[in-house]
Amino acid sequence: METAKIVEKVSAIVILAGKTVRDRFGGSFSTSFKSSPADLVTEVDRNSQSIILKGLSREFTGHRLVAEEDFSEDELRLDDRPVWFIDPLDGTTNFVFGIPFCAVTVCLAVEGRPLLGVTYDPFREELFTACRGEGAFLNHRRVQADRRRRDLGESLLVTGFPSSERFKGEMLGADYAAIFSAAGDVRALGSAALELAYVACGRLTGFWEVGLRPWDVAAGMIMVEEAGGTVSDLLGNKLDLANHISIAASNGLIHDQLIEKLGYLSKSRYENK
Repeated sequence: METAKIVEKVSAIVILAGKTVRDRFGGSFSTSFKSSPADLVTEVDRNSQSIILKGLSREFTGHRLVAEEDFSEDELRLDDRPVWFIDPLDGTTNFVFGIPFCAVTVCLAVEGRPLLGVTYDPFREELFTACRGEGAFLNHRRVQADRRRRDLGESLLVTGFPSSERFKGEMLGADYAAIFSAAGDVRALGSAALELAYVACGRLTGFWEVGLRPWDVAAGMIMVEEAGGTVSDLLGNKLDLANHISIAASNGLIHDQLIEKLGYLSKSRYENK
């Protein structure tokens, strides 16, 4: 199946799931937590996920489906099968608290490399898509990462905070004094999938976060790269999909500055002496 047809089919599934999210926003729904009280899940997450799983299973027989609400630690052992990473509601905490900044996001990867990503913001009806080698798009119009800002001091950055205590130490390893002093401004918006999409379309200049999962970032990774930006780990190295991901992404023009000011690279050099 040609990529344009795949994007069309997947987009229709994701938009349908997004409608469920939008229709339930601000209403009554059951809420619980997973790893910690900050790691929320709702029945809306599960309803959205069910729509996506049914749709992808119907359209892509034989593909592997890795969905957030059904994931186990032993599941992410990538082989040569195409795999879909699915986050049915990225930004659940925002959703629960009535903040309309969340998304539905899916990504097709092969051998750990994202090949096609779709992220949908149901509140703004914005559909972000990207295919390897074919560019990044917002509502079918090509987008690119910010080409104007070449210095961290001009940049709008965004970050997030891990819900699990396991990653708080790594989060606090960033040199916040240096990054806050050097950056134009910094936000924390609460949806990694949308934040990466915003880097891809030039609304944000750079992003970093620790302890994310592959379904949080896989689609955004390919969007940023196809929009002309840069994606790496926190040391500036190539980033691979794994159980837990710490990521930096930017327009590419400020990437070295971002990595330097975050401070993980200098700590790594010191530790390796």
